[in-house]
Amino acid sequence: MTEKAQQFIIFLGDVALLFLSLYLALTIRHQAIVTAEIWAEHWPTFTWTFLIWIGVLYISGVYTISNIRNDIKAFVAATQIIGINFLLAITFFYVFPAVQLTPKTILGITTIIFFFLFLAWRRLVYRFTSKTMVKNVLMIGSNNTVTELQHILDHNPQYGYRLAAVLTHDARDGIGNLPDYQDQKQLDTVLKKHDISLIVLDNESRNSNKLVTNLYQHLNERLEFVSLTDFYESITKRISLDTIDQFWFLENLQEGEKRFYDALKRLVDIVFAVCFGAIALALLPFLALLIVISYSGPVFFTQIRLGKNGKPFRAIKLRTMVPDAEKHGPQWAAKNDPRVTPLGRWLRKLRLDEIPQLVNIFRGEMSFVGPRPERPEFVKTLEQEIPFYRERLLVKPGLTGWAQINYKYGATTKETIKKLQYDLYYVKNRSLVLDLGIILKTIKTVLSGAGQ
Repeated sequence: MTEKAQQFIIFLGDVALLFLSLYLALTIRHQAIVTAEIWAEHWPTFTWTFLIWIGVLYISGVYTISNIRNDIKAFVAATQIIGINFLLAITFFYVFPAVQLTPKTILGITTIIFFFLFLAWRRLVYRFTSKTMVKNVLMIGSNNTVTELQHILDHNPQYGYRLAAVLTHDARDGIGNLPDYQDQKQLDTVLKKHDISLIVLDNESRNSNKLVTNLYQHLNERLEFVSLTDFYESITKRISLDTIDQFWFLENLQEGEKRFYDALKRLVDIVFAVCFGAIALALLPFLALLIVISYSGPVFFTQIRLGKNGKPFRAIKLRTMVPDAEKHGPQWAAKNDPRVTPLGRWLRKLRLDEIPQLVNIFRGEMSFVGPRPERPEFVKTLEQEIPFYRERLLVKPGLTGWAQINYKYGATTKETIKKLQYDLYYVKNRSLVLDLGIILKTIKTVLSGAGQ
């Protein structure tokens, strides 16, 4: 079963449990079987509440397979999420005058019942995916990506994969005490002993005529074969730089197929830039006054960044650093950067410093969603140190992006490599659905004050 299929089943289970919780709450409240009249009075209004709840569940990451666990962290997270939903429901019922229903007791009982059903459902899903639906994996390869996947699969049984065996290209029976896939009998022994159902092949494996010939003998068996690049992407939602080459970009980045998406995304960017811009006009004078009062210097800060295809543009932001922040030349921003003012730190956490970039979006220099716009000085250095770094410029930069919501700010080359992996995943898989998910998760980041 694919990850998306699992997520959809979990989603349907949550929807069913929400309405079951309401039905049980009405039964307890009226101490009798719920009549059609009582049900009809409550379910339409509660449906709107449940839509809000599902949205909160989504942006909280509960439908991400790697987040489905059975431990104290999962319990704490569930408590926080359900608590937020309860407060939102109170707001919905008691603030909006159009809502005539004010079910104080029923809302409380529904929340409590759903909390326990939610925990039980997640525990059932965890046990089912980590035990019942496990696929035994044979991985053939010997690079850093294989090592990383070993660690990930060993610590995340909820993915539904168990790394049963790893064969390396330099294995020699009697020397390394490892089976040699060049030997048909030894390979057969590994497949049968570990009950292998999925074989992951790195690039060297796919180019080995002997290995391919030996695996071909098992074509009539129920074995799945997948490249290491694709398997890594499906698990981590990143692209492994160790397993791709120029041909990968030719094969996967079909930019001609994205024309309709790009046109529709541009339309959405314009509409929302205008709408949010109107709201920002009312907020900017207040923020500008705070900046002027807190420290001297201009309110706005402009800096050259690289846009799509490396085209430079002047990004506009509210100033969050001291005026002479770069008197010693360009520097990476860092966590708890001493150059950031107290007010600037608050503006960054709430992403308010990026409000002026709505102008960049309206001009077409940026989008709401895309890789982080980077400075030309850093790009020039990084593209010499990191393979395929410049390929992130194939799309417009964004206010938020896949890398921004999945990884901390990259202040070192190692961290930048990890963010590039996320950026390349977005470049390959970008769609309106993925964009919407990124925006919703960005809202979570802003509300939780986790920004930098």
